[in-house]
Amino acid sequence: MEVLIRPVPHASYARVDTDAVSCTYDIDGFTLMNAVLIAHRLDREHFRMRAHMHDGDQFRVIAHSDKKPLVITSTKTEHWDSEPSATKQIISTANAELCESLCMTHFGFILGNFPTNAFRQCLESIQNSGEQTHLRHVIVDVDARYYDEALRVSQTVKPFDFFVNGESRVPGLYDLILGLGTPAKQVVQKCTRNAMPSNYRGHLRIEAIDSFYIGLDGWDFDRPYLQSVIDGASDVLLVTCAGGRSGSEMTRFAAEYSRSKGLSVNVVLSNPPSWEGRRRRSIALSLTENLRAIGVQPIVVDGDLFDNENWSWQEVFTQLDTTMLDEVVHWTKSRA
Repeated sequence: MEVLIRPVPHASYARVDTDAVSCTYDIDGFTLMNAVLIAHRLDREHFRMRAHMHDGDQFRVIAHSDKKPLVITSTKTEHWDSEPSATKQIISTANAELCESLCMTHFGFILGNFPTNAFRQCLESIQNSGEQTHLRHVIVDVDARYYDEALRVSQTVKPFDFFVNGESRVPGLYDLILGLGTPAKQVVQKCTRNAMPSNYRGHLRIEAIDSFYIGLDGWDFDRPYLQSVIDGASDVLLVTCAGGRSGSEMTRFAAEYSRSKGLSVNVVLSNPPSWEGRRRRSIALSLTENLRAIGVQPIVVDGDLFDNENWSWQEVFTQLDTTMLDEVVHWTKSRA
């Protein structure tokens, strides 16, 4: 069985086209179950009418098999590890319903500390579930804020294999999208909701660092943190709006460090419109030349292409950001 630990943005569900999705039965307020129903355009009232199926204290798992993806719901419990058989029952239910793929969302929205014991127990239950006739792929969603911790826990479950596109991968490696500078951070934050293609089975980590991460000088950023993020990556995509000094300097540093590690590095950067001034255009041009000098061919989105006299400056930057996001999404889909 192929198992993927997938980081998802906090307080959201990243749609993935599996045969089944499992979630705790709870449709009051924001819940992962509500997020799943909305993402897959499933009838929420249909599930409301079945609420009585989850009444009582006895733990149970129910497959709502009207259409795919099947939604496999488990009785709401106070703590996910309060029912040791939960994961095993969910796995068995998905297999019995002839599903080849399953996404488990239960750890996608974590409040408080990371539930280390519960997560380890979940992985152990998957590992010990035995050979399944139909089920071949299991995605375990994890709140992205705790992704690194989840990977550390997974390494204590031996032997436990991670798979990307059918090939075994060492735990801790991921495709990295790294937004550098405040404007790029805004682009990358949109990417967290849109970039994951339905057939993507790799580890994708999305990070963003504001301008002036430490101090007020454009060169005074947290180099050790940047290095630590890059150290766990297999492929790197840097995203920056190149007219800013801090974003450009972080991009230059990250690209050089990634190359020194022998990583595949791609860069999406924007040149500011000419009306932003010669200095900002010069900073962007200098960054482009530096990247090419170290063997990185950046994808350059030129702001002047959107300099339409009928658009306000807000509309120009909106179009610029949209084009950059399209390039980022294209890169992500190329990983699938």
